[in-house]
Amino acid sequence: MDERNHSQPQSVRLNLYGIVQGVGFRPYAARLARRCGIGGYVKNSGGKVEILATGLPAALDAFTRLLLDSPPPNALIVHHDSTPVPAQAFAGFAIVPSDDTAAEVFLSPDLPICDHCLRELFDPQNERYRYPMISCMSCGPRYSIIEDAPYDRDATTMRDIALCPRCWAEYLSSDDRRYHAQTISCDDCGLSLLFARGEEHASHEEALTQAVCALKGGGIVAVKGIGGYHLACSPYDQAAVLRLRGIKQREGKPLAVMFADAAAVRRVCAVSAEEEALLTSAARPIVLLAADEPGFAPAVCAGSHQVGAFVAYTPLQALLLQACGALVMTSANLSHQPILRDDAPMLAMPGPDGVLYHKRRISVGLDDSVARITAQGTQVIRRARGYAPLPVVISRVDGAGSVFAAGGHQKAAFCVTSGPFAYVSEHLGDLDNEACMAQYAAGYARMKRIFRLESTLAVCDMHPAYPSADFARGLGLPVLPVQHHHAHIASVMAEHGLTGPVIGVAFDGTGYGTDGAVWGSEFLLCRDTDMQRVGHLAYVRCVGGDESMRDATKSALFHLYAAGLEARIDDTRWPVLKAALQHAVGAYDSASMGRLFDAVSCLTGTCAYNQYEGQCAMELESRAARAQRRGVQPYPLKFSIARCGDMLLADAADVIAAIAHAGPAEADALALGFHRALADMTLAMCRLLRRQHGVNDVALSGGVFQNGLLLDDLLRKLNDAGFRVYINHGVPPNDGGICLGQAYLGGQYQLKEGASCASQRLPG
Repeated sequence: MDERNHSQPQSVRLNLYGIVQGVGFRPYAARLARRCGIGGYVKNSGGKVEILATGLPAALDAFTRLLLDSPPPNALIVHHDSTPVPAQAFAGFAIVPSDDTAAEVFLSPDLPICDHCLRELFDPQNERYRYPMISCMSCGPRYSIIEDAPYDRDATTMRDIALCPRCWAEYLSSDDRRYHAQTISCDDCGLSLLFARGEEHASHEEALTQAVCALKGGGIVAVKGIGGYHLACSPYDQAAVLRLRGIKQREGKPLAVMFADAAAVRRVCAVSAEEEALLTSAARPIVLLAADEPGFAPAVCAGSHQVGAFVAYTPLQALLLQACGALVMTSANLSHQPILRDDAPMLAMPGPDGVLYHKRRISVGLDDSVARITAQGTQVIRRARGYAPLPVVISRVDGAGSVFAAGGHQKAAFCVTSGPFAYVSEHLGDLDNEACMAQYAAGYARMKRIFRLESTLAVCDMHPAYPSADFARGLGLPVLPVQHHHAHIASVMAEHGLTGPVIGVAFDGTGYGTDGAVWGSEFLLCRDTDMQRVGHLAYVRCVGGDESMRDATKSALFHLYAAGLEARIDDTRWPVLKAALQHAVGAYDSASMGRLFDAVSCLTGTCAYNQYEGQCAMELESRAARAQRRGVQPYPLKFSIARCGDMLLADAADVIAAIAHAGPAEADALALGFHRALADMTLAMCRLLRRQHGVNDVALSGGVFQNGLLLDDLLRKLNDAGFRVYINHGVPPNDGGICLGQAYLGGQYQLKEGASCASQRLPG
């Protein structure tokens, strides 16, 4: 029963948690309060927004309802509480200075240029016409410029730029779109566009003109973005694209192409309504789109059946694309190096025909995110700009101590939890590179400081040689090693709030197994923190290290030998390799699905060497996808499945034999047939496991499930068979997502056993 006196003013304190800083929440609340006749104040307090509101009960109810139901664009309220306080009188409603009260911290990702600013950018009558750093409360850099919380201009790199009187007046005017917008500036504030070419320097509009001339003339220009520098060139100029590849030292991996808007993308690619929504979402990721004949220079897509397309998200990019049309836009760092975010090393880099930049510092280097649409919605493949540092909510670990999850080795990302919130870092690259490892360590120190987190448990991969595991062990915390593929499946469980049991299907290239073998084709039974391996590919004996994993020809040799087809091996290296196998010199057992893809790619004449991770598998998928679109019938291939004790073994020997005996004219049908056979085998294994264990939930994860052709076919088949199927959405299925699974398992383990007991490996 509501016992309030409805004729007398009341006061309440509202605390709002989520993405409520850097998105115009305080100005929005102030305008809304005045409209509802509410007095009081709003402020940032730690990571939340705190409101003290006074008014008649009906007005307070209306004010609160509007705040929660209709927050400003890009805001996300994940929790709120309201507490009555003694009535206080206020002359009006104000935005007051922030305080640093300890609380959950939620920071906004970087936001793309909004429609209002885009119109002003191209409006000759507007004061910010063609100003390449235009922004307002609804758009502009956020996470990439934040140096501390709460989010105020003095806690960002914008503190380097003094506001001119006009911008200051907008900042203070509650009726202005730039009211308390921390990123605003204009030409008069001293943040100017610059273009450097050798000893020549230009500024303002001349800088843009020279950059456009260079690009239209077949040149390569480094362009400063939100999270770092890009290298840009025309996608129609083969010589320019090849030269860009030489500068970046990236021989074969497809390059992303930036377009002015979704309409421009549609002129080149097939775009569904869901894909267009993803292209134009606040994250503005690179979206993988089908495009058989995009018309670009061959070196852009490098044989892929897809275009990595994204639309302009900064005003500077919008200006360039208006003048030049679509542009290759790829990160300017050398391959395997962290993204370049500082001006000095970019200006010193040999190769580009100019550098287009400004003096706004970048605090956090952020790659462009990559995503695609699957049969079950969005799948994030690289989680960085636009998504980081949004937390993933893991309701199942609320109440556990803070967990630091170290992640993996390739496509590294770490995670730190606070209550039910898992703060997943941006994509950090491969940690065998010292610069990436340094960025990893610096990113952890920064996140720990800004998010005010003190962990009680560290979780890492059980691989004995991962630098991320070494880092976790060096923190002075109890350490919990977790098997790699268990973490993959746990990442899906974390996203969907599952405790199990689930049949976990984890397909990838390499993961250290509990038996010391190389795993990568795992069927797991997972419940809470428990994992049981119940199926996998039959082991294939291999020799060699990382180089053998890159050389798909060697994978093909080992699979032919395992299938009893030594007579079909014609390779001068084989006698030495066979001797190593027979004498166990550097030999190991492998159940890697990635290496099986490599073998099939080689045997079908598709690709024989991985110049970049997963190249052979990606080109095999492209070949199969093109064959499917042409109506090619898949070659009939089938895995055999046998039970060995409590384990189901799927044997690829018959598949390898059929491919080896087929002629080169069958290559397209073989590529498509392999994908179909793999989906059929996975379905058959899941059916057998459902019959044995009574489990109907299936979780799919691992880098192989970035393969859209395989994933969509398997989702359809599993759904038709009555399974409930779950995949990753908020974190990647590749190793960039395993930190979330580690965090989930660490939190569950703390709740189950207590943090003081967390010193042993998880069961399984």
